[in-house]
Amino acid sequence: MLKISFGLLLIALTTLMIELTLIRVFDVLWNTNMAYMIITLAMFCFGLSGVYAALRPLKADADVRFYITVAALLFAIFIFTIRPFMNFLPFDFNLIYTSPWRGLFYFQLMYLILAIPFFLAGLIFTTVFSRFAGKIQSLYFWDLAGAAIGCIILVPFLPRIGPGGIFFVATAFGLWASGLFSENKKWSFAALCLGIAILITPFVYSGGYFEFREHISKRGVKKYRELGRVEMSHWDPISKIDVIDQKRWKHVAYDGGTQSTFIFPFSGNYKALRAAMPKHTMTHFGGQSVYISNYIKKDSDQKVLVIGSAGGQETKAALMYGASHIDAVEMVDFVVRIGKTHYADYNGNIFNHPNVHAITGEGRSFLRGSKEKYDIIQIFSNHTTSAMAAGTGAMATSYLQTAEAYQEYFGHLNGNGILHINHHIYPRMVTTAALAWKQMGRKNFKQHVVIFQAVGKIRDNLPTMLIKMSPWTKDQVDEIRNFFWGYTKLVEDPLDSEKSFLSDEFYSGSLPSELVKNVKYRVRACTDNRPYFNFLRKSCQMQSADPPNFMTYSTAAILNSQLRRDSIPTDLIHLIVTSAASLIFTALFILIPLFFSKAGKTKWPRKGSTLVYFACLGAGFILIELVFIQLFMKLIGYPLYTYSTVVFALLLSAAVGSAASGKMNISINKRWTWPFISILAMGVILIFSHTTIFDFFLTSTTPVRILTAAMMIFPIGFFMGMPFPLGILMIKKQPSGAIAWAWGLNGLFTVIGGLLSVILSIFLGFKATIWIALAIYCLALAMFAKIRKVHV
Repeated sequence: MLKISFGLLLIALTTLMIELTLIRVFDVLWNTNMAYMIITLAMFCFGLSGVYAALRPLKADADVRFYITVAALLFAIFIFTIRPFMNFLPFDFNLIYTSPWRGLFYFQLMYLILAIPFFLAGLIFTTVFSRFAGKIQSLYFWDLAGAAIGCIILVPFLPRIGPGGIFFVATAFGLWASGLFSENKKWSFAALCLGIAILITPFVYSGGYFEFREHISKRGVKKYRELGRVEMSHWDPISKIDVIDQKRWKHVAYDGGTQSTFIFPFSGNYKALRAAMPKHTMTHFGGQSVYISNYIKKDSDQKVLVIGSAGGQETKAALMYGASHIDAVEMVDFVVRIGKTHYADYNGNIFNHPNVHAITGEGRSFLRGSKEKYDIIQIFSNHTTSAMAAGTGAMATSYLQTAEAYQEYFGHLNGNGILHINHHIYPRMVTTAALAWKQMGRKNFKQHVVIFQAVGKIRDNLPTMLIKMSPWTKDQVDEIRNFFWGYTKLVEDPLDSEKSFLSDEFYSGSLPSELVKNVKYRVRACTDNRPYFNFLRKSCQMQSADPPNFMTYSTAAILNSQLRRDSIPTDLIHLIVTSAASLIFTALFILIPLFFSKAGKTKWPRKGSTLVYFACLGAGFILIELVFIQLFMKLIGYPLYTYSTVVFALLLSAAVGSAASGKMNISINKRWTWPFISILAMGVILIFSHTTIFDFFLTSTTPVRILTAAMMIFPIGFFMGMPFPLGILMIKKQPSGAIAWAWGLNGLFTVIGGLLSVILSIFLGFKATIWIALAIYCLALAMFAKIRKVHV
């Protein structure tokens, strides 16, 4: 039994590792929205295996070991074929809009090749759980422990071997699982040797990464790769980075061109650079808005914080105007390293300047650990036009654009300091910053804000917002007005409301509900509880500039660019398709087994309650997991570390809980209420205590914050690992296929729960979503009590 358990661990590890790898790959090949959609649809097949097993359960005398040996071998083979297939058939999802039938045909082919490994993994689990139901508490431990390892193994391996190499590793693990399942010693030995050979291949291969070909052209990356102009590529755990020679400068493309920055050639002579402004602005900075704040503070020995230092334009601007201290914070470590080493001579050694401190980190995390007061805090968005047109990030959290974030910015500025932000949709930036200002007990916010944007029928995705901690004077406003040339004009005047596009209500910190209703996009302030700044859409209609209702030309242009055929929203299409698929799969998972399987056609007590019970467990678990990832982002800071910590801690603690439940004498006969009551108690305690704990540890080191998060998660995770094995023990004597059906529904509602977590978090917030998850566990308790009455 131990070999089967280790095999299950490897299958669980590999499945989660491949899921995460595919998400990273599709972020590069397509965009985050489409990546979410295709992986979610593929994950439905993880539960579909339960439906298949319910329809075709193994006979009592069937050789289970041989069955799962073959399934694991096929699992490994199909994983290995994913990369060559994806490269053979690069799929441009825009075909779905331009040539629907052809696009859908290619999409179905791709979906099939991606879905098969998940189906086979699910089939292995449902087969083992069905045949060895009496040992479910131990088997579930191995399942969850493997998944926990799978969520962190990607971090050290990805930069070294890339996602193509990860597929080699996954293939090896699948082969080893097949060898462990087999009772044939020759095959076990052959699988071991073959797996070792495949495993070491990406580590010894000297030709770079086993790459995936680009499917669509984002910011020209695909074209430049075909022309041989990509100088280097690196899979950082945060983003894939490609550096492209564009002759006059270097283009640094994040995730295949989803976002971009540039490295401009510079001699290191700041005096000459300053003298060349503004004439040579475009060849050194890309635009005047990059250096306006440092121009205002010039030669004052200003202290500057740059959040998202990227290619270095903001840092260079600060040095050009005499900054004495610059903290340049960049999330992607590879970008920091090449700026200090490989491209140091090219960029004028800006990141090696004695006044510059280049730091790999997340902006808000850095601020929390710093006691420094700055003269300038600058955030220059790297969202590209193509990324916004694709709807990328509409459902992604944006913790740099929340009221709590603005409070942290204001709290780290001196009395005359400037917050300088270039980001799209400035009306929502104003309402969010105004809420922070109000919450800090400050007044007259409008007097502190100036905003410049290109006017007329010019789409300006990055208007310039300058918030000064002291009120702006007429001379200062005039100086800035005279600084900008061309079509960039003052649109928010701190001294004259009549000359401002927005009404004074936007600066109040509390928008009237009637105003919110009339504005044709989402304009309410964002908070850490609902940090969806980029989720703007209210309708699928084309928009136009509407000044009376505060719709700028640029905002309308962004919303319209996300519509295909004037009505299909790329920022919402993934949710629409996934929701439709959820309804279809729900009908299939319930109706087909009900009418065509032995478990469905045979009458057994509390069948409906049993199905609801396992559905609740799937939805409740994933709701808590996904919301915890967002909730603990505030404590840990780094998205990658947060995801890895939360998922690892939750799955590992659940694994321990599953294994411990037997030793704690938790069974269908006694103590069966303990897990449910404990989940509710731990959840309520965490909801009411997390803010206090977070505030206490926010200034601690990253390892301490990670450990704190894990310790907070472990108690509730420990008990969340118990209800599923309890349910399996309850129905193990039901008709053949009942456990498989239960597994399928659990898997189905895990995926649906993931979809619900997004929708609920957007409209209700994270805290409300946790309460809903706890209510789902209450429903599971009620169902279990109902089922138990006929079994005990």
